[in-house]
Amino acid sequence: MSLPTTRLYVGCYTGRSDVGIHVFDADPSSGELHLRSQFSGIEHMSYLTASPDGSSLYAVSETDDGSIVAFRIDGDDGSLTEIDRTSSCGSAPCYVSTGGGWVYVANYSSGTVAARSLRPDGRFGDQAHRFTHRGSGPHPRQVGPHVHCIVPGPDGDTSYAADLGTDRVIAYRHDDATAQWSVVNETAVRPGAGPRHVVFHPSRSMAFVVGELDSTLVTLDLDLRTGRLATRNTVSTLPPGYSGSSIAADIHVHPNGRFLYVSNRGHDSIASFDISHPDRPPTPLGHVPSGGRTPRNFAIAPTGRFMFVANQESDTIVAFDLDPATGSL
Repeated sequence: MSLPTTRLYVGCYTGRSDVGIHVFDADPSSGELHLRSQFSGIEHMSYLTASPDGSSLYAVSETDDGSIVAFRIDGDDGSLTEIDRTSSCGSAPCYVSTGGGWVYVANYSSGTVAARSLRPDGRFGDQAHRFTHRGSGPHPRQVGPHVHCIVPGPDGDTSYAADLGTDRVIAYRHDDATAQWSVVNETAVRPGAGPRHVVFHPSRSMAFVVGELDSTLVTLDLDLRTGRLATRNTVSTLPPGYSGSSIAADIHVHPNGRFLYVSNRGHDSIASFDISHPDRPPTPLGHVPSGGRTPRNFAIAPTGRFMFVANQESDTIVAFDLDPATGSL
């Protein structure tokens, strides 16, 4: 049986080029990337997400007057056609996600999150909600709120926003009867951590948060009934004894639920952890050089056999073999 091809949509800042999105196919045997199409003309499409059915793509335009752009995915080459555009309800949107008929966006500079309903054709609906975060932290980059991600939780009704500026993960719950959103929980991480991204375990009631500013991985317990998070433990994403400058970035759990990975910018590595024992803290498995400078984001193929690392400062994507049995790169 032949393995499926993995398609990658790569969002880019447009300072040196007007190409905002590159579309690649990854060879199912080797992981080698083949460019299929490109999209130009929209500034700083720095973060992307696909609809659950794969028919639409959503991108932020990370500008002072931020926006979210909806695309229809066309043809064998995965080319994109813009079908809608709306305000992100904030400044410098840096994260977009979808779930439960909504699109969610995090606005870094303004410290706001927004949710907008989606129509069946992928366009934006009429319902919209906006929340402004308040607070600060001890780090020089924490003079005010800086929301860095918002993701839907496993229950489908709760979304979770990581605020780098206030050292909080804030849970929002949607009431279908009233179509309103409300805050149900605020979980603090240690001061100065700068929470950046949140991911959930595929089969256990657990979440993981990466602290950008202090290069930490935080494990949290998730109460599916209430949507509340509770901190369990914290470990470093850097090797013991490392004293150089580095900040953490992206975080992903392997599809098999046994391993977790974090990218380190400065140390320029991917840190690997064993999370197969739910009663233990994540066990460090080692660090692999990212193959470039400043690994900002990465993705794991749905098959679990490859990892694709985007190195921002060297403008490269590096494909790694990934062993699902050991978690090694």
